[in-house]
Amino acid sequence: MKSILVNTKRLSEIRTGKGIPFLTPEVSPGTHCPMRMASVISEEIKGLSSLLVGMPECTTYSRLFSLFPEGKEGELHWLYVLDSREVIFGCRDGVMEAIKKMDHEGAKAILVIATCIPELVGEDFESIIHEVRPEINASITSIMLGQFKNISYPSGAWKTMEAMAGLMLRESINKSQANILGRPPEEEHVPMPLIFKELENNGVKLRYLAPGASAEDFQSAADAVLNIVVSPYAYPLAVRMKKEFGTPFISLHDCYSPSSISDVYEEIEKIFNINMGEKLESEKERSLLLQHKAIELCKGKNYVMTLRVDLPLPLTEYFTKVLKMEPLLLHLEEYYPGDDRYVKKIIKEGCDPPVCRIVNEYSAFSKLKMLQPDLCIGYLPDVDETTVLIDNMFDLYGWIGYERTEELLKRIIAGLKTTDKGE
Repeated sequence: MKSILVNTKRLSEIRTGKGIPFLTPEVSPGTHCPMRMASVISEEIKGLSSLLVGMPECTTYSRLFSLFPEGKEGELHWLYVLDSREVIFGCRDGVMEAIKKMDHEGAKAILVIATCIPELVGEDFESIIHEVRPEINASITSIMLGQFKNISYPSGAWKTMEAMAGLMLRESINKSQANILGRPPEEEHVPMPLIFKELENNGVKLRYLAPGASAEDFQSAADAVLNIVVSPYAYPLAVRMKKEFGTPFISLHDCYSPSSISDVYEEIEKIFNINMGEKLESEKERSLLLQHKAIELCKGKNYVMTLRVDLPLPLTEYFTKVLKMEPLLLHLEEYYPGDDRYVKKIIKEGCDPPVCRIVNEYSAFSKLKMLQPDLCIGYLPDVDETTVLIDNMFDLYGWIGYERTEELLKRIIAGLKTTDKGE
């Protein structure tokens, strides 16, 4: 066991994403640069222009998936290539001039994306924006995405979402308005949660803020009486809005137990002074019944958590506290802001599992198989018949509430029952 887990750390030792060790030495060059996520998201927010500042390698890479300098609705997606002088002495003057040109060309809202070299040499983009803001009409914000500080790609998503608070205007509070942080206005792949339908039936106006929304939606978001967080990528935005505008928030993306979901729903009802009725109660009863069945099957079993699980730590807390399972190993792609809350809860349950980052899944599989887990949660290639795999966990990304818990428990119950029959 010691040789298998030699390249891991205990959960209690992890403080940031940079502290997560690679499980095997045969790592790939890395996952997508966080800059890629920022470029894609900025292109998907209607009315948001972007200025990416970096070396030729960064700008060329960005253009591979953001092909055109102009968006569908007149947005500008410009690239600022640093020359050798700017690498040494800074790019302040040139970037300010580029921002003014974008404003002159009609950009309404601008996101400045700084890549490795500007951050490495210490360019102060907050100061640049503070100085240029009075000279332009456009709203403007920025993010720093040097990959040496952001080993994996998720930071590009959550930092971009967090930066959108920099475009927001102070508004008078609309007591019937809520923001849904992390779900796009038009979502084809994730069913509309029952909780949102019930909120709208009770007169609550919902504004969806995610890629696919408009810059104007983000700019007016400070009028909401509540932010409801449904994605780990949106949690930092909720925290910043709480700090800057006083907007309270509650999280649904990290709730798994029916009791915790029920508590959140009751809090929402109190805030809006509504009663969402029997439909939610019947959903709660179904999820409680499934949870009871799952506890009977899961209690005392162990598992490893691998790739393509969007929120490993809240899920581990649920497995440990409620289903009474033991984690043998956790793969963490990212250590999200706020994850320390779940670390404390997991350790409080007397559990401090080894953690790692899996990049080469083929070499990782041989190690994980040696651990002989009862279950494998997440994706792995070449799984044999002796491994109980609860796969396709990313299918649950964006699901929230009782519906997600029901679907999760159904998959676990089906996997364990199939194994029992085979034995």
